[in-house]
Amino acid sequence: MALEFLGQLWNADTRMMHLLGKGDGKIFDLTPHLPYPSVRSQLRGRMAAAAAGALMLESIAFPTVQAVMEAEKRGVSLPDLLAPVWEQAADGGADLSEAALSVEPDGVVSHLAPCIIPLRAQAFGVTYENSALEREAEGDKEDYRYIYLSGSKRQERCEVFIKGTRPNHFFGPHGSMGLRSDLTNSVDIKGRPKPRETVLAGIEPELAAVTYSNGRILGYTLANDVSGNMIENESILYLFQAKYFVSCLGIGPWLLLSDEQANPAIEFGVEIRDENGRKVFEGDTDSRLINMPIEKLVAQAASHNPLYPGELFSTGTNMVPGDEAKVIRPGWRVELRSERLGTFTHGARLVSAEDPGNLDYNALEYEALEYEALEYETIE
Repeated sequence: MALEFLGQLWNADTRMMHLLGKGDGKIFDLTPHLPYPSVRSQLRGRMAAAAAGALMLESIAFPTVQAVMEAEKRGVSLPDLLAPVWEQAADGGADLSEAALSVEPDGVVSHLAPCIIPLRAQAFGVTYENSALEREAEGDKEDYRYIYLSGSKRQERCEVFIKGTRPNHFFGPHGSMGLRSDLTNSVDIKGRPKPRETVLAGIEPELAAVTYSNGRILGYTLANDVSGNMIENESILYLFQAKYFVSCLGIGPWLLLSDEQANPAIEFGVEIRDENGRKVFEGDTDSRLINMPIEKLVAQAASHNPLYPGELFSTGTNMVPGDEAKVIRPGWRVELRSERLGTFTHGARLVSAEDPGNLDYNALEYEALEYEALEYETIE
């Protein structure tokens, strides 16, 4: 029984994120068996309730990224680092129930979290022909077709943009994609009046690759590159706002450990249901339709920006819902599914800087840090 997947568990008992392993359908908690200390727990022990604790903790890697960092430090692959850990965990007791952990996130309940909370996430755009065609039709612009052909015909410059740099940019299983609560403009690009609407957001179901800091791909997961496409369609100069905001990137529960660099040939699909459970969209695709080898996309992104260990790259979408499913409404449900990567289900809700709409695991761990300090002071 070999280790095939990594995941993360919010452990309500320890009030910390734990590293999970999965293989042959069995799931084990790897954290008690890791051959290195948790940097986050070390900080908790040293900082107590110091004022700088929350800020410092936010910059410290969560378990999956720390495992990548440790593997790089030791000069070994991630699977090689964790193989003996997996064996110890598998020999140590009963496996965990995925069904029992696949519940709505709550700080007082143990549950599956995103398989990785990266220090930074980026995304590639217009890597599928359908995306280029749909985006052109939406905005009446030639930019998208140009970028698609740049990759598919000449293997030249791709589109890449930042998706997340803080924990609250990401959400995981049974969380909520962020729907922007601001409004569109009152005139169109030609200066004609138009009604203002809440921006909300659309889905972009994608395959995501996770890399070492040298750009070598170490695994794949499901992702939703949430997009405020109503403002992106007003002007491509709004791309940053359309792509980068709280709860703007959904990350699935399982990271498939894979050394496939060009393309893992993974089929996946999506289904959207409204607040009444009515199906409003369904689609399927195959990662083999991506217009460049994924390793080349990553190499372009890394050519002038050093990568972090565990950098995540969303690889573009081939499924662009139209009609009523073009923009997701509060209370709707989205399900990404893949025979190889499992299922990633989430909801949708309005968000803002003050209300990111999902659990902030960094804040939860810091609250535990403050609680521990209070307990210590009480004992003293």
